[in-house]
Amino acid sequence: MQTFTAPITGNYKLEVWGAMGGGWGSHWNAPGGYSGGWKSLSKDDILYVVCGGKGIDENHYTDGTSYNGGGITSGNYVNGVGGGGATHIATATGLLKELVDNKTAVICVAGGAGSNGGWASRDVRKYQAGGGLVGLGSPTICGANDVPTKGDTGGTQTGCGPDGIKGGFGYGGDGNDDGGAGGGGWYGGNGSGGGGVNASTHGGGGSGYIGGLTNATSIDGGKTFPKPGGGTEQGHRDHGYAIISWISPSL
Repeated sequence: MQTFTAPITGNYKLEVWGAMGGGWGSHWNAPGGYSGGWKSLSKDDILYVVCGGKGIDENHYTDGTSYNGGGITSGNYVNGVGGGGATHIATATGLLKELVDNKTAVICVAGGAGSNGGWASRDVRKYQAGGGLVGLGSPTICGANDVPTKGDTGGTQTGCGPDGIKGGFGYGGDGNDDGGAGGGGWYGGNGSGGGGVNASTHGGGGSGYIGGLTNATSIDGGKTFPKPGGGTEQGHRDHGYAIISWISPSL
């Protein structure tokens, strides 16, 4: 966690990027989402910034943490891989899930992506990406033989989706056996391996949030949005990120 103290009174642009999801075996890593907009701050106002950790991954990298709400898979086949964490900015300290009784303190959130399940070979980056106002859910047709399944659903503005192992405010659902775990978010994505969802299904992405911003937008990781440092990217494929920049004395 980091803090930002406004050096002068004025209007600031707040941008957050959610972390990519992890996984195991041969797979594609799903990307995190983006949220951004304007916020009026007074001199010496303090903001608390928590950047999500990219999902724990057994094969593609070793520095995943799933920090700030990424769910974790544990079971008979796979242990310790997980969804990406959310990135948020708030006026109160704490991980996102710790602000469940103080939601008005949360200014903005970018959702983290879900992790892959046993059907790992299909390119699912456009499915389990982090939100956006709604995190993307896993496809309902998966695997080499197009096996039908209930899809793990992404987080929304009001709760978690109906299918899978439920997440909650600020955290994704855990996966079971070889199932994918949900990404962190305003509400996290659901995990697979329970709740009527096949264990080989991928985890859903967490949702973003922009209720504390003006001139705001929230975009899921299946689409193109601004990239930290300039330019654009189609989904965020790294640890979460946050930028606060001064705009002007007044809107």
